Amino acid sequence: MPGDSMPRIADPALPERRRAQILEAARACFQEHGFRQTTIEEVCAQARISPGALYRYFAAKADIVAAIALDARSDAEAALDRLNGAAQLIDGLTELAHAFFAACDNNREAALIGDVWAEAAHDPLLAKALSERAKTTTARIAAAINHAQRDSEIYPALASAEAAEILMAALDGMALRRAIFWEGPAELARRFRLLALHILKPKR
Repeated sequence: MPGDSMPRIADPALPERRRAQILEAARACFQEHGFRQTTIEEVCAQARISPGALYRYFAAKADIVAAIALDARSDAEAALDRLNGAAQLIDGLTELAHAFFAACDNNREAALIGDVWAEAAHDPLLAKALSERAKTTTARIAAAINHAQRDSEIYPALASAEAAEILMAALDGMALRRAIFWEGPAELARRFRLLALHILKPKR
């Protein structure tokens, strides 16, 4: 009818933007003050939102930390999507490693990931979230190894699940060392490639 106002259409992208806004603010606070010293109120002030708005997205500070840790792997997981289709498994794994190391693009970001791991040792819920994501990633790497074995690219007697666990442990360990012994993603990816070659294509 004339004069009636049009119904307001909700922005479907708003929740994702608000979530990213909170995570960016939390990341800045954690890098500046450390995880344990940062309060929810400080995160809210940095994000310019109320505590009530924040709690619509995250139930606790630990949930924010878990989200930051998992989001740091997003580019690496995109590389995982290409891994099964990679002509050469070693090249695909090197791309995965480079994306993973590049997620921590500065010393403070790398140190934050170290803080997340340390906190996970004391927080069962955070540890569970990290463990579940790690299991999924490891399983996908193992599947790619199996595929390469069928194509005779990889040592056929290799236990793919164990090899994937070792490679994941190397990725995590090298990422944590980066917080202390700062090295670029390209150099770390090069070293990871050498390790992958020794594990997946041993000289016989």
